[in-house]
Order: sequence, then structure tokens, then C-alpha cells
Amino acid sequence: MIVPMKKVTLYALKQDKEALLAALQRCGELMVVETEDSLPQDGCEEATEALKRTRETLRFVGKNAGKKGLLTVRPEVEASRLLSADPESEALQKQAFGLERRLDENSAKESSLKAQSDSLAPWLPLDTAVESLKDTRKVAVFTGNVAKDSIPALTSVLDRFDAEAQFLGEGLSGRAAVLYCMKDQAEEMLSAAKAAGFEQAALPRISGVPVDCEAKLTEEREKLTKERDEMKDSLSKLAAKRDELELLCDQQATVCSRLGTPAAATEYTFRLCGWAMADRAEKIRKAVESVTDAYALAFEEPTEDDQPPTVEKNSRFVTPFETITDMFSRPDPRELDPNPIMAPWYWIIFGMMMADAGYGLIMALFFGLFLKLKKPRGDFGKLVKVLLYASITTAFWGVMFGAYFGAEWFPPVLFIPLDEPVSTLILCLGIGVLHIFSGMAMAMANAFKAGDWQAAIFDNLSWIIMISGLGMLFVPSLAGVGKIMALTGAGIVLFTAGRSKKGIKKVTSGILGLYSITGHVSDILSYSRILALALSSGVVAMVFNLLAGMVQGSIIGFLFSIFIYLLGHAFNLAMGLLSAYVHSSRLQYIEFFGKFYQGNGHAFTPLSVQNKYVDLK
Repeated sequence: MIVPMKKVTLYALKQDKEALLAALQRCGELMVVETEDSLPQDGCEEATEALKRTRETLRFVGKNAGKKGLLTVRPEVEASRLLSADPESEALQKQAFGLERRLDENSAKESSLKAQSDSLAPWLPLDTAVESLKDTRKVAVFTGNVAKDSIPALTSVLDRFDAEAQFLGEGLSGRAAVLYCMKDQAEEMLSAAKAAGFEQAALPRISGVPVDCEAKLTEEREKLTKERDEMKDSLSKLAAKRDELELLCDQQATVCSRLGTPAAATEYTFRLCGWAMADRAEKIRKAVESVTDAYALAFEEPTEDDQPPTVEKNSRFVTPFETITDMFSRPDPRELDPNPIMAPWYWIIFGMMMADAGYGLIMALFFGLFLKLKKPRGDFGKLVKVLLYASITTAFWGVMFGAYFGAEWFPPVLFIPLDEPVSTLILCLGIGVLHIFSGMAMAMANAFKAGDWQAAIFDNLSWIIMISGLGMLFVPSLAGVGKIMALTGAGIVLFTAGRSKKGIKKVTSGILGLYSITGHVSDILSYSRILALALSSGVVAMVFNLLAGMVQGSIIGFLFSIFIYLLGHAFNLAMGLLSAYVHSSRLQYIEFFGKFYQGNGHAFTPLSVQNKYVDLK
């Protein structure tokens, strides 16, 4: 059901604002909305920056510490611990942040030293100081690189000018070389040398003999490596305290949520506007009274122009299925909640698509243990519960169809789909008709709620009567009654579909209304996908069973067959879950919701503590 909402307005003294926001956050029942004159609290920007730094630090620590195990249990803390940041954890974050910067600096220095070593490598054979390689009064000196296959041509040029060359080591640009020639021929010789493949280049920016410089670079790199190893040891110790950083992240997120609460303020007072569930109004009043008695608190009914958030309150069985509806669109608070009707249908149809008792047992064990150990929350937690509940219908339909890991261990209660596909198709289409009728019934309920009884009777009940009558025509004993029902329903549609039109449009609208039968038939035929998925899953399971049986001629073959069983059925189960989830949702969204559902609601997000990484006691 949709929970009624109240519009909330709170006036209080500005001096009590921080304490009131903390009390309301601890209460977790008021959704504060922004108004034209509202602003976030002082310090919001600084808190947001602090949270950003902590998240970056947490990613850095997590990257080096590795991912947590799938079944790692989250720590439990009191809600009061999340209302403010822990100074010790903040100091730990600053330590980790500083360590990250030092590691980055270390890495940058090491890259720089490596680049210097790479540029110096070709000049290592040079046995004189670099600064001595300069022009003298009569001799010009040129340094550069030459490709290996260009050396003979360059040597020929040097011989022609009676010049000398000192060829050194190989580098990325070729072989390093130092050319010596007489100054009066320098310009002409350099031009000829370049034509022969010589590329002039400056010497590395060092002083002294290159070998000595390389030794110093090596020493500095070794020192950096030692420092990096020490910092990684410190990082390993920090990784063991990742839980403290995660708790700090939740604490800072809670503070940001509170400081980001929009409020309008004057010099001495402030105002909050928002929404609360009607049955939780007293909790908000008590939270305010725990801080001050100087306040004015009003709860009002929403007007037609208001857009209150949507809160759904359902049974423990129905609640997890709300995530299926929310993926399509959250209900509008003024319409009926579709989940109590949708949930059983999704549950049944999902099981029909899987339809294997063995798979149902595996699903129950896996998702049950996952829920118990991992304790997922939010929409993901709801989805896991949906899959756990679906294990029951998967096992049920597996028993009905005699499917146990793709084998027939026991005779079916109904029939085997592979042996009787027509009977299975009729069953699936029958389920589809009932599913669509329930959608039409929801449309009737919404119409009656809105006071439009004509839409309920003429636009929905008429089609239920007509389609039921058409179905009865295929049963000889009911054909007479079916004919009357079909004609009655068709007559209602023909004479009422154009009731809001004038003139000739009344007649044409009635005829066009009857043409809508093609859409309803198409919707019913869509449920044949249930048969297709049930058959495909069963066939794949049988194939893997046959493959495993074919290799069981020896002990090694028997062991290999176990591997085939495990891998094959794990693959089939995973693909079956994905297919059943997608196609069950599709039948809800198109065939079921298409008959009545409007949606377009938005979530109720009250001011509360943020606990992404921890569970609340």
C-alpha cells in the first residue's frame, strides 16, 4: 500500500539549528525539500571537500589492499557514532593521504631518474668530462646521433674533410657520436655530415664523466626504491585499518548530508520544509522537543499541486518485489500500489521459466547463505530476496514438470513440457490471461478510486467479459455461454468506446475500440516466452547430462564427467536466472503495467545517517 504523506513546516531559533538537524537526522523521518529562499548550512563546502579526500584515500588504500571477500561481514556501529567524524580516524586519513602523495612524488622522481639514465646511456663510453667537449681555438666539436646504416656514409664525409669521429653507444635515436674538425671547415663539414645522416643533438645536462653520473643516478634510484618499500610497508599497516577509514567516510557523509540540508533563515530564526509519513509525525515532534520548546511545527495534507514522495508499506513477502516496480517507475502516491498484485505473479512466472527442482534447491542454498552472511541492503538486497523466494516456485514447477537437474528422477505431477509442448503452451497462455485480467482489475480499481465508474465498466470489465467468452468457445461444454459473453462484451465496447465523442466519431470510435482485440491477443501470445524459456533451460540441462554420461567409461572419465556436470549446470543456472529475470520483468512492465500503471513517483529520502560501509546496531 501507498503510505499517506504530510507536508511539514518547522520554524525554530537559529541558535538551535545545528542541534535540531542532528536530532532530525538521528530520527530519520523527515525529508527536507528545497524552497526558493533556502540555502545549505555553513561549512557544507568544506565538509564536502573533506569527504571527497577521504573517498580518494579509501580508493587508494583499497587498490593496494585488494578487494574484500564476497562474504566479508560489515562491522556494526551505533547510529550516534556516525553523527560526527572521529578525530583519530581523521588523523589516520591524513596519514594515508600524505603517504599517497609521497608515493606519487617517489614515482615521479624515479621516472625522472630513469629518463635521465636512458638519455645518458649512449654516452657512457665517453671517458672524458662532458664539459670538456667544447670548441677550441682551431677545432670545432659537434655532438649528435647517427643511424647504424648511415655510419659508412658519415665516415666517408669525415675522411673527405680530414675530420675525426668518436662513435659511442646505441640509443633510441641511433648511435651517439662526437665529431671533430677544423674550424675553417666546420660549417661545410656539418652540412655534409647532416646530409649523410648525422643528427646534431645536445649533450646530456650533466657535469663530469658520464659513467660517474650514471653511478650517482643509480645510487639515487636505489635510495628511492628503499623509500618506496618502506612506504609500502606503512601502506600495508594502513590497509589493516581500512574499516576505520570506511567508518570515517560514513561519518563525513552523514555530516555532509546534515550540512547540505536546505533551510531558509533570518537573523534569528530558520525554517525547514519537507515531507513525512503521516503515521510518523509524532516521532518528528518528539525529536524537535528533545532539543527545544521554542518552535512551531505544522503538518498539512498535500494539495493537488503538490508532488509528495512515494513510500510503500507492504508485507515481508511483497516488499522485496518493490525493486522490480521501481526499476520501471516508482508508483505515484495518488494511485494504487501495484506491488501486492504484481509480486505473486512475478513469483509464479519466474518459477515457471526456471522450472527445475534441482535448480530451485541450489538457488535456496546460495541466496539464503548470501543473505545471511553478506546482508545486502537497498535495492540489491531486495533483488537477492526476490531470487531466494523464486527458488520456491522454481522447485514447485520443477516437481510439476518432473525436472531435476534436467533429468526425470520422479514422474511429473502434471506433464513433461518436452513431451507435451501444446499442453504447456495452453497452460502458459492461461496464466497470461489471468495475469492480464488482474491488470484490468487494477485499472478498474483506479477508475473507481477516481470516481470514474464508466471507465471501470466500459473500458475494462467489458474486455474481461469478451476475452473470457472467446476463451470458452474452445471448450464445447461452455461454448454457448462463451458466445453470449463474447457478444455482450463486444457490444459494450462498440457502443461505449466513443461515449466522449460527438457525431460520426461515436460510431468510428466504437469500431476502432473493437479493433483493440488484436493488441490483447498479442499480449496474451507474449506469454509463450514462458514455454520457450522452460524448454530451452531443460534442453541445455539434458545436453550437459548426455555429455557427462558419454565420458563415464573409466575412473578418469567419471571424474571428468563431474566437472562437466558442475560447469554445465552452473552455466545453465546462471543463464536461466538472467533470462527469467529479464523476461519476467518484461511481462510485468509491458503486458501487466500497460493496462493500468502510471508511475512517475519519486523516492522518499529522509535526512538520516549514512551507512554505506557499516551496519547500524
